[in-house]
Parts: sequence; C-alpha cells; structure tokens
Amino acid sequence: MPTLFSVRGWTAEVNPAQIMFIEEMRATGVRVVDIFADHEGCENLGEWADRAVEEILRQHAEGTPLHLLGYCAGGSLMHVAIRELENRDIRPAYIGFIDVRGGAPRFRLARGLDSLFRVPWAQRVRFQLERLVPPDRESLGSVLRSVVRRSIRSMLEIRERGWRSSKRINPLIHQQGLLAANWEMNSITSFAHTYNCQTSIDRYWPGDPSLGRAGVLRGGHIIRLINGTHETCIEPPYSTELIRLIEADRRRSMTET
Repeated sequence: MPTLFSVRGWTAEVNPAQIMFIEEMRATGVRVVDIFADHEGCENLGEWADRAVEEILRQHAEGTPLHLLGYCAGGSLMHVAIRELENRDIRPAYIGFIDVRGGAPRFRLARGLDSLFRVPWAQRVRFQLERLVPPDRESLGSVLRSVVRRSIRSMLEIRERGWRSSKRINPLIHQQGLLAANWEMNSITSFAHTYNCQTSIDRYWPGDPSLGRAGVLRGGHIIRLINGTHETCIEPPYSTELIRLIEADRRRSMTET
C-alpha cells in the first residue's frame, strides 16, 4: 500500500488524540506521514494550504499513488490543498475526510462566528444565501434581516466577553478559526471518502449525512457512518474500526484505478 499522508491542523498540544491516532495506524502496519504546516504569518487559508502542499510534494515519491487523510481542521485545510494539487494536475488516488463539516449557515449565525472572526459583510450574506433553497426556502429579505440582527447582537456580546470565544481562548486556535471562517470553499473534483459521526450529523446538519459538504465534493464521494463523537471517533475503541474502514477503502481505490 502507498504511504498515507495525514494532514493535521492542530498542534500536538491542542489535539494530542490525533497524534495518538497516527501512532495507532502505524502500529497496525500503515505507513503514515504526519503533515503539519504552521499557519504563523499566513493571511488566509490558501496560504496555509500552500505550505501543506509543498510539504506533501516534498515527501511524496513522484509516480506513486497519492493517499491523503484529514481530520477536523486538518480536513478543511486538506480540502484547500487538494484544490491546489488539482490545479497542478495532481489527482490523489485516495482522499479521506474524518468528520469534516461544512459551514452550516444557521450554525454560523447562531454562534455569531462571522462577527467573532470579522468576516466582511458581503461574505456574511453569501454564506447565508444557501437558506434560499430547499429545505429552508427563505426569502432574501428574511436572510438579510437575520444577518443584520445577529451582527448587531454579536457586537453587544463581544463588547462584554472580548474577541475570543470561550472555546478559542488559545490565540493559535483563534487565529486558525479566523483563517477558516474568512475562506469560501471551492469544489474539488477528485473522488473522496467521508467518515462522519451520527452525533455530528444530528447536531450540525440534521438529515444531511455529508455534513453539508456534498456541494463541494463534485468528483463524487462515499459516506461512511462511524461510531463515537467528533472528539472520540479517533480514539480507542472506535479508532480500531475506523482504521479498518480507511484501509479497506484505500485497498479498493487501488483496484479501481
């Protein structure tokens, strides 16, 4: 089997579970390269992804199948990196996204993320326009009013609590969140596998097993429902079955190419 490049968004201090997941894969005989690109000094998610691309290409043996895996923030970063690889006419033979969700309009609005991360007004509206189509079918006026109302409310809340949310006190995590929140994801055209937790679907995208990412996976995708929560799916005992699924899909991708 080819080497698997695992794209990581968080530092080991922020998310040690992902490091342990990589080590568990290695213990089962999987050759895994940990790809971690520092976002320090990056002005947007594209610049951060370019660093990941350069590190992947530096370690990938030309002419061999490219296998990529990303969890959480690492998966979002990997998505942008794949766009850059496709622009260079490099198509991964296997892509795995572990519980990577899209930017649910109602979730963004309810949490006040656009105000928290200072997203420009025009972009805030574009993120919410998805509500114009089924199943929401809202009017444009309703969408615009909700954006304005939430933004005003957010300013009052932020004045009280400061510019970092309770879950983003760590300056590094806050900066990564800012880069991601201000980036509009374009579609990739390579085939992908998504490994999603039912708990994440229920919480963020009820009724949508793709976690809102179907629209940006234009090359087709397979959804695998996995056990555990977003935090525990890469930890024992759930990680054992997840690794088995990933390896089975990787083997299948080799026979289909």
